[in-house]
Amino acid sequence: MRREGVTTAMTGALHIRLLVCIGIVVGVVLPVSAQSTEVPFVTIAAGTVSGIRHPVHVIIRDQPAWQSLWRRHSGLPVAPSVDFSHNMVIAVFAGEFTEPAALTIVRIVRERTQLVVLYRSGATRPPLDGASTAPVTPFHIVGTARATLGVTFSQIKTPPVVVPPP
Repeated sequence: MRREGVTTAMTGALHIRLLVCIGIVVGVVLPVSAQSTEVPFVTIAAGTVSGIRHPVHVIIRDQPAWQSLWRRHSGLPVAPSVDFSHNMVIAVFAGEFTEPAALTIVRIVRERTQLVVLYRSGATRPPLDGASTAPVTPFHIVGTARATLGVTFSQIKTPPVVVPPP
């Protein structure tokens, strides 16, 4: 009987350790709280060529700001249509890279007091030897349901994958 109690206590302690380890791993991979919910979004534009050459995060809730950002970004006078009475625009610009690079908004989550935009950005392969490529300016612009909450941005850091030479 005593042996069974010790086994149960040890098993319980092991479960707690496993839950703590899982929590740590999930916290590293997905830096959002347990009380968060996914926020759906649609891509308006994404790519590697933008007139915005410095890293910046932007939240747009009205047409004049949207027209201004679109003009700076694309050089075009007319921005894609967005119904700002129900929606808003979130944009992430990575700045200028002299090597191949990309940026993507991975998730948007709603927490109790804010929206959190999770994105990845960086070089897509090791720098090229010799001549450099033309500069790239990765960006991702999305539309989502209008929210009055504050918005924070969190870059998901992943170690670069370097393939050893054969």
